[in-house]
Amino acid sequence: MHALAQVHRHQHAITGWDKDQELLAGAGVSVERLHSGCCGLAGNFGFERGHLDVSRACAEQVLLPALREADPNTAMLADGFSCRTQIHELSDRDGIHLAELLASVLDSDTSPDWTTAQRPTEPPRWARFTATAAPAVAGLSVGGWLARALMRAARRT
Repeated sequence: MHALAQVHRHQHAITGWDKDQELLAGAGVSVERLHSGCCGLAGNFGFERGHLDVSRACAEQVLLPALREADPNTAMLADGFSCRTQIHELSDRDGIHLAELLASVLDSDTSPDWTTAQRPTEPPRWARFTATAAPAVAGLSVGGWLARALMRAARRT
């Protein structure tokens, strides 16, 4: 199996990618690391007003041309959520996490077919609401508790 690897910007800068490459080689995956630095999305940077052109330009430096030139059976390894999002949004491919790639290689009963992988669907509305509302409610609860505790402490002094 062959894979292209878009190393996440934090991993590239902090921990490196050598151990991942060793792990993949041990599993029989030939991998080509893209020397692109960042995919261009950089967390929420690419989603912010006025940044789309810069985000796309970064992706066009290395990542997107490599995807266009790659054989359809080549897996696109991208551990970063931002990287997978950028790949999904700006190409007809999807990135996969290292754990997914290793699981597919190590599972002897299946041979991965990256040409027919189903793209994820949009999450249901309730899931999007829950993902944003639950942390907000928790934050308000903790914030309210903290404010009351500080006010009680101020009254005692």
